[in-house]
Amino acid sequence: MRNLLLAGCGALAIAACSAETGTKSSDADPAASLKSIADEYLEAVTKRDPFSVYFTLTDVMTPDHAAMPDISPEARTSFASQEDVLLAQLLKIDPAKLTSRADWVAYQSMKEAMEADVDLRQCHQDWWSVSHMIGWQNGFGDIASIQPVSTPEERAAALVRWGKLPAFIAQDRANLEKGLSEGYSAPKSVVARVVAQLDGLVAAPLDQNPFFDFAMRAEGEPEFQAETRTLFENEVMPAIAAYRDFLRDVYMPAAREELSISVLPNGAACYEAMLRGYHTAKIGAERTYERGRDEVDANRAGAIARAEALLGESDLDAIQERVKADPQNRFSSEQELIDYTRELVPLAKEKTAPFFKAMPTQDLVVEQYPEYLRGTGQPSSYEANADASKPATYNIDTDHWMTQTRGEADIVAVHEGWPGHHMQIATALGIEGLHPITRVAVSIAYIEGWARYAEGLAEEAGLYRNGYGEISRRMWPARGMVVDPGIHVFGWTNEDAIEFLKESGRFDDETARSALDRIATIPGQLTAYDTGGLEIRELRREAEERLGDRFDIREFHQRVLENGAVPLGALREHVEEWIDELEKGAAQ
Repeated sequence: MRNLLLAGCGALAIAACSAETGTKSSDADPAASLKSIADEYLEAVTKRDPFSVYFTLTDVMTPDHAAMPDISPEARTSFASQEDVLLAQLLKIDPAKLTSRADWVAYQSMKEAMEADVDLRQCHQDWWSVSHMIGWQNGFGDIASIQPVSTPEERAAALVRWGKLPAFIAQDRANLEKGLSEGYSAPKSVVARVVAQLDGLVAAPLDQNPFFDFAMRAEGEPEFQAETRTLFENEVMPAIAAYRDFLRDVYMPAAREELSISVLPNGAACYEAMLRGYHTAKIGAERTYERGRDEVDANRAGAIARAEALLGESDLDAIQERVKADPQNRFSSEQELIDYTRELVPLAKEKTAPFFKAMPTQDLVVEQYPEYLRGTGQPSSYEANADASKPATYNIDTDHWMTQTRGEADIVAVHEGWPGHHMQIATALGIEGLHPITRVAVSIAYIEGWARYAEGLAEEAGLYRNGYGEISRRMWPARGMVVDPGIHVFGWTNEDAIEFLKESGRFDDETARSALDRIATIPGQLTAYDTGGLEIRELRREAEERLGDRFDIREFHQRVLENGAVPLGALREHVEEWIDELEKGAAQ
């Protein structure tokens, strides 16, 4: 409900009006009040980002195929006003009075999401939103690929949506110009990557342009295809080209040289807010940095111990050289990397199944990025699909196949697929009874933390096929907890960060610089992986110690996965409640 003006008490604003007038509906029926808030918040969030419906909500919501995100200042202000009112109403509910687990999950998820979002407003992210990883030039191609065009109504909606793109681009430019006037900008190196992506879009023949994909799929509809082609040739592509020229000729010269967010107005406080948003917990930069340092040291010792057993080598540099140089640990072609990964996906599912009570049935496919995104710093990624009858996608980064090892390919594949992201997200989409808001008000630390935990679980399952994966997987984890705040808070130079990344064996100069640009464009995000992974590992260690022979790994994983991507505090409360119950049962 992004454009809702909270001036009256219409049917869609009952919860908001209750908060303003002091109505005690939450005391009388907390579950009903919670549902009202969750319904309205879900509507508001999906109005703000209508594209989110396609990836996690199509089984419970009908997408508006003509909608385009509204990134105007007016829409931002309207959403913030509504969010404030809904949060005030939510905080009137006593979570102890919520009798169902589903209601407790919705409460915890919304409370953390809203409070973190309020804190993030100080960052003014729309004023420096140029990003080679999460910019509109990345995501809109995905939307075009799933834009339905089977019926006259769907084709009409498609024309409406893509007819709005030039105005969206103009608003994005206006937001960036406002940012420059207020002292906000993206780093030059990030802008250069986005310009390269836009160059690819502009140069591609229209029939090969990913944004034009929906028109190409409308076979047998020549009038629609002709109308869409005219729209793109006369309006959409000129708007994209003009935006590219603005970034290259106007924005980039004024953009900041530094990667650190600390140079932006209120940058230090913004970074803390971003950490809280990704962690779904108030951990902070200093504690994150310290925990990361400790974990890196422990992982380094573990890698050396395994290298001594496998290679008879204990010098870290020599270990890295041998791991990288072994021809049996390398690929002979880009296609071999793809084929190797596609073979691993079903094997990983088979070998990890004994660790879970149930496995989701949804398939997972491995696909390359479209041509225009290749060579622009895109890491491998997971793309969910709310329709369980259709596969989810592992988008594989093949840019550096010549230097990637088989061990590294194993690690990334289990992180993105089984038992990592696909296992967790496909499971979450199949949970019955949870309010759909829990699919969008999610914990990134939980999601990425589970995938990091899954890398270790894959080792338990015997998935690392040549022994090198067991060494390599210990060299990278937790470094994000160090290098990210190192850059943004603790004054690390680019050279400091590059050397720290290269020590892991996962990076050369080029890939390390790509990682720095990632850290610059989404500050704090890289710390979420091991923040969440450490939390899950610590909970497992606590369960194993307290339960002893009664510990069942399948039951533990069930407890971790059964509520979806909850905030870390809620995860700990839920798992420790399970441990307490088992201890009490054994004592009786």
